[in-house]
Amino acid sequence: MNKKYIDDFYNRVSEDKKCEIFALSLPLFLINKDLMVKSENFLKTNYDLLHTDIDVLASLYFNGKDYIMSPTELYDALILSSGGMTKVLKKLQDRGLIKRDSVTNDKRKNLVCLTQKGIELTEEIMDNKALMVEKSFSVLDKKEKENLKNILSKVLYSLN
Repeated sequence: MNKKYIDDFYNRVSEDKKCEIFALSLPLFLINKDLMVKSENFLKTNYDLLHTDIDVLASLYFNGKDYIMSPTELYDALILSSGGMTKVLKKLQDRGLIKRDSVTNDKRKNLVCLTQKGIELTEEIMDNKALMVEKSFSVLDKKEKENLKNILSKVLYSLN
């Protein structure tokens, strides 16, 4: 983004108290948008995956005990429709990144589990994405990163 537009934006919102809150929200939105676009391009180019695909893999990796979650837990974690989730799970299963198993005492229920291939790919992607995100925040020193993390987590927890 052009520095002139950023300067103009901050000047404008500082002059209008009604718009002052946008000095917080718009930068967050633009940073998120930049990270998402870079991430989407990276995932598509290097792994032929979409963001929703890696979101499922990452949810299983970070949230699931033994990398296992029910489809309902995945829906809740990712805010996807059941139809959208079904398509993503089929794609990931076809690529050997997850497996879906029936619950022993209830054949109607399924669990989704990362395969070893899925674990390895998720770890590789997370390592590469961490490097990419780190570049975006390299303008901050360690103390600034810690402060930002604390501030953002405070706002995030207040959303619930």
